[in-house]
Amino acid sequence: MAPGVTEPLNPRRAGEADFDELTDLWERSARSTHGFLADEDVSEMRPSVRDLLLPSMDVWVVDVDAEAAAFAGVRDHHVELLYVEPRHHGRGLGSRLLRWTAATTVEVYADNVTGMGFYRSHGFTETRRDPTDVLGRPFPIAHLARRSVTP
Repeated sequence: MAPGVTEPLNPRRAGEADFDELTDLWERSARSTHGFLADEDVSEMRPSVRDLLLPSMDVWVVDVDAEAAAFAGVRDHHVELLYVEPRHHGRGLGSRLLRWTAATTVEVYADNVTGMGFYRSHGFTETRRDPTDVLGRPFPIAHLARRSVTP
C-alpha cells in the first residue's frame, strides 16, 4: 500500500455519479501541476472534462478514505486523463492506475514537468511533439509511447 494509505488500492470503474467529484479532483490537480495554464484556461476546460471527456472513456478510480484520490481515463490503451488529488501526490496512486490500465500511449502538455517525468519513469518515450494543444492554443503537446505491458 502507498505510504499513509490504510486500505487496498484496487481501482474501481467510475460511473456517471462519480463525474462531478472527479471533475473537482481534476481541477485541483490541474491547478496544482499545470502552472503554465492560466486560471481562465482551467475554468474554460472544466465543462469539457465533465461533459465530453469523462463520459467517452473507461474511467478507473482509486479511493482513499471513501473519497476519490486518483483517476485515469483510458481509451484503446491510450491515457486520456490521469490525475491525482494534490494531497496524495507521491504515494504511488498514479503509478497503480497506470499499471492497472496497461496503457501504452499518452499525450502530455510538454510544459508539465511533473507529468513528463512521471511517464518517463514508467518507460514512456517521446515520439513527437505538436506546437499547440487540440484547441490551437500555444501549449505544446508531447506524444509518448511505450511497449505493451502487463498490469
